[in-house]
Amino acid sequence: MTSDTYKRPRIPLLNGHYQEKTHILRVRSPNDAFIPVPIGPGIPRRDKPEIYSRYCRLMLIFFKPWRHATDLRSKGQSWEDAFKLFSLNCSSSVKFKMDNMQILHECRDSRDD
Repeated sequence: MTSDTYKRPRIPLLNGHYQEKTHILRVRSPNDAFIPVPIGPGIPRRDKPEIYSRYCRLMLIFFKPWRHATDLRSKGQSWEDAFKLFSLNCSSSVKFKMDNMQILHECRDSRDD
């Protein structure tokens, strides 16, 4: 999947999905990478206790596979507990991305000092 000449898989959407007849998913070429730029409120920091729950919720939304909001955490489970459980099993690539989000905050802090 790292070669440019490799034919990328095309994956149909599930039956019943409202876009199943008009859309597909396709694995992107490594040379076709891009950097997403979030628009809206800033990404919460993980080192601020007063917003840690928001951080946990957003990281689960970004990185945990889900179809319905109920897939993100169990009934009655806190966002913090759901995130802690997810963090134990997520890939090192996901952990690296989450760490980079935090490093961005820390760099801004250092710049402003």
